[in-house]
Amino acid sequence: MILIIGGTYQGKLDFAKNEFNLNDDDVFKCSYDTLHIDFNKKCICNIEKFIFAMIKTKNNPLVFIQNNIKNFENKIVTCEDISCGIVPLEYDNRIFRDTTGHIMSILSKNSDKVVRLFCGIATQIK
Repeated sequence: MILIIGGTYQGKLDFAKNEFNLNDDDVFKCSYDTLHIDFNKKCICNIEKFIFAMIKTKNNPLVFIQNNIKNFENKIVTCEDISCGIVPLEYDNRIFRDTTGHIMSILSKNSDKVVRLFCGIATQIK
């Protein structure tokens, strides 16, 4: 697995497409309503939106990730880094932030390569 993280609008998907020769058909884009992941795609984009949808519908995304970690092998996963900044006041938003951090730890531990994008510049951190 290759994990690509970075803030909003830092170029994660463009980097993945260019670096790994992907086209739009290779990418599964998660939305805030996504409750499944198409593991037939090479790239899973914005997994934080999937995490949010799972939490919103009272599903446990940590359990899902742990039960499906083998399905992430040979995938490229992008995630917005929401761990920096002010801790949200709202309980649900704190749970989302914390859960996303825990999941990024699991995914990075199982990744062959982790790349962080900042201002469109990629830095390999694993």
